[in-house]
Amino acid sequence: MIYPIFHVPLFQIEVSDWEIKKQKFLELIDDKNFYRELNSNFHTDRSNNTYAGKFQNIFYKELVSFLRESSLSEIKEVDVWTVKYSGIGDFHCPHNHGSTGFSGALYLEYDPNVHESTKFVSPWNNPVTDRTQISSISNAMSGVMYIWPSFLLHYTDSLTSNVPRTVVSWDMKVQ
Repeated sequence: MIYPIFHVPLFQIEVSDWEIKKQKFLELIDDKNFYRELNSNFHTDRSNNTYAGKFQNIFYKELVSFLRESSLSEIKEVDVWTVKYSGIGDFHCPHNHGSTGFSGALYLEYDPNVHESTKFVSPWNNPVTDRTQISSISNAMSGVMYIWPSFLLHYTDSLTSNVPRTVVSWDMKVQ
């Protein structure tokens, strides 16, 4: 008998009325707010936008669904930003979003034929090989919210085409 003593959840919440909600959110994004920090390989409007509340309003139904599925009672705070990968070689190095809460990604522009989904690094090595375990979102697509514990190390491989990949990401403090 196998009994898991630890579990790292990845929630997948399908967005209802995706095309309408996507358009509403895209209207909030202002290209002039994007910047590329030194030593980064993508553009972002993190800490340079004001749409967290509107994001919560647009995706209210999906966020409530997450609360229900996760058995949490409320979202206390949300920080939202958009990341654009626009050319060959753009990527996001391994990182996490802190030790508490949940983080999410919603692919606004994503072509599964040329893009790879977010990759996750297991918090523990394989017990037989002692190697780092990497996993990804299987069959990732636009119109699905992917939510995981903020502590989980994750990254994005380099783009291999010039087809843009745009992702809205967020962090949630919950209880």
